[in-house]
Amino acid sequence: MLRFVINQWRRQRGKFILTLVGALIISAGLSLMFNLTDSSQGTVEQTLQKKWSSAYDIVVRPKGSQLASESNDLLEPNYLNGINGGISFEQYQQIKQMNAIDIAAPVAVMGYANIGISIPNQIHFPDEPGIYRLSNSHYGAGGFSKELIAQDGAYFSTMEEPLVPPNTRLIHLQNPQDFSSIQPFTYSLIVGIDPEAEAQLVGLDKSILNQKKFRYFNQEDVPSASKKSSNEFNIPVLINPKSFNTGYSQFKLEQVNVDLKTKQARDTFYQRLAQSNAPQPLDQEKRKIIQDIKVDASKVESAFFDSLLGQKTKVLPHSEANTNAQLVAQSGSLTYQTVKSPFPIRWENAYEVHTAPITFKNAILPSSYLPKRGFRTVDSYEIKMKKSDGSAFKSMNPYLTFNVVGLYDPNKINVSKDPLNELPMETYRPSAASIVLDSKNEPVNPAQPINTTGNPIGLLTNSPNVLTTVDSVQEVMGDQSISSIRLKVKGASSVGEQSDKTLQSIKSEIERETGLIATITKGSSPQPVVTKVVDEGKTLAWIHIGAAMTIFRETSVGFSGVIFAMLAVAIVYVLATSYVSMLARRKEFAVLLALGWRTKDLYKIVLIEAAILAGFVSTVALIVEGIFSLVRSEAMNGWSLLWIALFSLVIYLAGAAWSAWTIRRISPYEAIKTGEYAKAARVGLKLRSTVTLALKELIGKWKRNSLSVLSIALPTALLTFFLFVTIHLQGVLYTSWLGQFVALQVGPMHYVTMGVAITIAILTTGEIMWQNVTDRRASLAVLKALGWTNGAIRQLIVLEGFLVGLISGVIGLIVAYTTIYVLYDLVPWNEPLLIGVSLALPILFGVIAAFIPAQLAARVQPYQELKDAS
Repeated sequence: MLRFVINQWRRQRGKFILTLVGALIISAGLSLMFNLTDSSQGTVEQTLQKKWSSAYDIVVRPKGSQLASESNDLLEPNYLNGINGGISFEQYQQIKQMNAIDIAAPVAVMGYANIGISIPNQIHFPDEPGIYRLSNSHYGAGGFSKELIAQDGAYFSTMEEPLVPPNTRLIHLQNPQDFSSIQPFTYSLIVGIDPEAEAQLVGLDKSILNQKKFRYFNQEDVPSASKKSSNEFNIPVLINPKSFNTGYSQFKLEQVNVDLKTKQARDTFYQRLAQSNAPQPLDQEKRKIIQDIKVDASKVESAFFDSLLGQKTKVLPHSEANTNAQLVAQSGSLTYQTVKSPFPIRWENAYEVHTAPITFKNAILPSSYLPKRGFRTVDSYEIKMKKSDGSAFKSMNPYLTFNVVGLYDPNKINVSKDPLNELPMETYRPSAASIVLDSKNEPVNPAQPINTTGNPIGLLTNSPNVLTTVDSVQEVMGDQSISSIRLKVKGASSVGEQSDKTLQSIKSEIERETGLIATITKGSSPQPVVTKVVDEGKTLAWIHIGAAMTIFRETSVGFSGVIFAMLAVAIVYVLATSYVSMLARRKEFAVLLALGWRTKDLYKIVLIEAAILAGFVSTVALIVEGIFSLVRSEAMNGWSLLWIALFSLVIYLAGAAWSAWTIRRISPYEAIKTGEYAKAARVGLKLRSTVTLALKELIGKWKRNSLSVLSIALPTALLTFFLFVTIHLQGVLYTSWLGQFVALQVGPMHYVTMGVAITIAILTTGEIMWQNVTDRRASLAVLKALGWTNGAIRQLIVLEGFLVGLISGVIGLIVAYTTIYVLYDLVPWNEPLLIGVSLALPILFGVIAAFIPAQLAARVQPYQELKDAS
């Protein structure tokens, strides 16, 4: 039986060589793809590790710190800055000493401190005696609108009447020049870190500026409490001199228009002042603006830090920094509520956040220090002070004196540089968002960016520009002051199944041993989420918080689409080869059946052929694998060989099954039949031109020709999609795969493997057209006898290839654009280059496939063919 197969191939050398070339390309293509997938773990993993690779593998948080969005595996960016303690130093040491932990880097959020400066000779009261109001308002800018963060004010009298009734909140100025300074302030977030762990985790020690003058933390940088007061502390700090604060302080000096000429008018005015508890009790009175001074919060920070460094500031000359920074409050995280997405195709997950009244209770600080409403909860932090009898009571907010060790640049830290793609809970940059829908759910195009405003209870969290040590936080706030711990785990350096198993094991151990929450952040990727922002029942807009994240479990899909298309084209090629082979050998098999061969014997023939070709593919794969191993100086990958062998066997067994199905329908009497064996469909086309003749031939044998169309349309569709990703999305595809959000970076190797698939498609089309020519030799002989030239015959066959390519291109374009519409809810009609290339390339492939069949058709000898037919 084996000898029969070899003799058969020897008699049909041309088709055998074509089959062998196809098998060679299939084996080389599969070897290439599997080796690339094994060596890189898929381009999705490369992309995740290069662009969105987290600085840490696991984050540990206290119980009760979960977000509502975590049910969908989503976390808010900079979420760690909204957790205020809850992990003890004992738990930290317990985790740090676990064998699998490489780095344990704690974050201890201290809270927001009120830092300010004094600028002299700014307020100038008029010489005209009267009642004046001086208001100090602190605003945040960069969000939806101007936000009033804090407001205070006082009333002054420059009248000659020296006596002012008590409790009237009216200050009598004998010399107005004595009250000429303004005190602008801003809030600065202070976070504690472990210097050694942070240097290992993100290279914080490499980000120090001007290292001749400044340095990084060392063992001598320890906190100290004041001997005079139990609520004053000196702490070592690193400062980020570049401010992210977009707010400002505004000072207004206004003359109040009130009638104070009579005693009765004055008494009425004083009574109104005494009865009012508001910071601005005379808003209903007419006022005349005398002075309006605006000071940017970024300049306040810069002047304050310059003063700490002992250098004169250039941004606000003559200003002086306040000695201490008062620790005012700690803010919480956003409260998400799940809502229905306005556009589920674009944003599968949608949430709602809304403002709520703020209750700020403090024994010393007024409620005007913070806004009346906010998106986050806020707590005043007070420390216990000792009474004279030794007992403790809760009283003063801590005052902090900064011992500046150095300056650092967050751009030199080894974390994500793009805030819109930033991984969850990085602490060195403010989060960002963009308005995608307005209050009426209308799209905002282009999306309007919004930023942090410096508001401690605002929508987007601030990033700390003052870093201290966790020991300093422990000194001020006690043993339970660690907010989270970021972990780097041994043996989990890459995104992969083995890493995931290791991380899952460590996560379970931490939760079991400490009772804390452990979340795996390895391989996180951006998730399209839309959030509805509501203030007092009014929708402000729908925003995309740029760094909302999904906790991504490893999946290698970088080449999945390519492998799928490659295998599909390979299967189509083998099916087409088997189909064409059966058409050519149908009469031969009928003769064998007439001579007494059993159908099972014919099954054995096609099965042996399939096994030989599958073995040939595996052998070539072994050679290619050996070359890869030699180049990379690695051991041969047995799993790749096994998979290639299995795929090859499946492909060729599919072809054998197709042939077996055809053999079942062969009858012995076909041995005496002459002419074409394939049944042609009836086509109602009038032969008006060469085009209609070509169409008639294609439609008449639609089954075999549909294989040609399918073999070209599949890689064309994928190629069109890749071109869209390359041109329109700058080479990076964000899409959902099996429910997970992944990234597929389309690179040169995708196009190389697509070239392999296209080569196989050309071979498929060429073999089918070859058989078409073989079946039509008599018809072609008639055409030549009627006067058709060799060139005309060639044009006819090439035209058929052109039409096959055109139909394939149209189908491929429809499939690709449908895929793009499903994934992105858009159809890129405005990409004429994309459409042109997607149609021109398959036409070119069809024409190339028709070249050899056209040459065979042109060599037909009319006399010989007509003689054989008779």
